[in-house]
Amino acid sequence: MRLVVFLACWWGVGGFMAPPSSRVLRPHKAAEEGTASEGGLPEEEEEEEPRPWRPRGRSVVSKRAGHYLEDDLAGPPPNAASLLVRAFLGEFQERVARSPEEDFASSSSSSPPQKKLVLSNDEVWRRERSRAQVEAPWVVKVPYYVLCAGLDVCFDGRPIARFWFLETVARMPYFAYISLIHLYESLGWWRRSSEAKRVHFAQEWNEYHHLLIMEALGGDQLWRDRFLAQHAAVVYYWVLVLLWVASPRVAYTFSELIEAHAVDTYSAFLDANEDTLRDLPAPDVARDYWLKPEENLFDEFHVNPPRRDLACDTLYDVFANIRDDEKEHVCVAAACATPGAKVKPYSNPTVSLAIATAVSVAALAFQKYFADSGVAADEALSDALEGGLLDALTATIARIFPFLF
Repeated sequence: MRLVVFLACWWGVGGFMAPPSSRVLRPHKAAEEGTASEGGLPEEEEEEEPRPWRPRGRSVVSKRAGHYLEDDLAGPPPNAASLLVRAFLGEFQERVARSPEEDFASSSSSSPPQKKLVLSNDEVWRRERSRAQVEAPWVVKVPYYVLCAGLDVCFDGRPIARFWFLETVARMPYFAYISLIHLYESLGWWRRSSEAKRVHFAQEWNEYHHLLIMEALGGDQLWRDRFLAQHAAVVYYWVLVLLWVASPRVAYTFSELIEAHAVDTYSAFLDANEDTLRDLPAPDVARDYWLKPEENLFDEFHVNPPRRDLACDTLYDVFANIRDDEKEHVCVAAACATPGAKVKPYSNPTVSLAIATAVSVAALAFQKYFADSGVAADEALSDALEGGLLDALTATIARIFPFLF
């Protein structure tokens, strides 16, 4: 335990406080060649034609941790102590060997299109104000606004790194929800949400592939981004565990807030960079996920009808698919936060009152946040939940088609 604490402290303090003298400064290549030429001046080099950009194959994280689509090696991982030491040494050596300027230059030069990609924080907030608002208590509204403001400051002008951070922490809610539903089942407290575990696992699998896509685009290149995202993910997990234990409805509402903000962010990004994104190819991991939906649990996290015939040729297609995935996450969170709703994958043919409630709430949530008639949908959702319209409609369907219930 002392070794673990020591390494953790050394990692954090050593990374931020590494003295400039400990960094290995690399002379410019032209200067090195110039010392061998006459007069010590660099020889003129012919300019090379720019090579067409392709998404990077291996990210910083996947080089160390591996990639399930590209590595043949399988089996259980080594013990946690060896993984901790390996991760610490790799990150520490890279941190002290590079200055922040070198680290940033490395990430920028390896992904030239990132220099052209822009994201306006003001546009994201404008979109959020223009749509229907997620009704949430102040206990989640305050940390939500603090988190969004922190993202605006830390990742201003770096949209791909921002998306990588978001997708790193975006997996944590589903991990927390599955853990607690499993715990409640084991203790014999609650077993009515068992099928929600399937939905949450498919949601986590979806967010995981979003993360792999952002890594393929170079989003994890800066050491400080990796440090911040990985530690924030651990903190976020335990915050959500405590929040879900106190009130699952509030926890799901917080997820609804975050996912709706992600939709606004990706929508603003697509509109601002459409021409550039349409000229860039999609990473292989994106094509492997969306073009093989039956192999990747794609239908399992849908409460609304799953999308079909997805395009995945350009980066515009990739980010459009990610935005639409986030829309579905909003609808699932809204359904999970609704009393009496039973969340199940849309492909399941069994229908009941609770399932019909979840499907109806998800459909109304989609109209509320993402359709043009947001106000009308908001009123319809309130009427359905408060005025008993949904129960009356479901009862009518049950009388006409009793075999469905």
